[in-house]
Amino acid sequence: MAAELFEAVGPDVSVTVTPGGGGVFKIAFDGEIVFDKAKNDGKFPDLNVNVKLLKKLLQDKVASVADVAAD
Repeated sequence: MAAELFEAVGPDVSVTVTPGGGGVFKIAFDGEIVFDKAKNDGKFPDLNVNVKLLKKLLQDKVASVADVAAD
């Protein structure tokens, strides 16, 4: 999944996977949690639905950061 998210945002953004204990699985962008398994009924992202949504969310966030940096 990390590879898919990295592909979504391109080479200018790093994707870091940090191991956690106790079944923790969170995805954060710029300090903001964009996915938390604990808030998703303990389920990992559905690879067909949630990953597409996460990729779009990350793409939008990267675009907004790029827009701010361009101003």
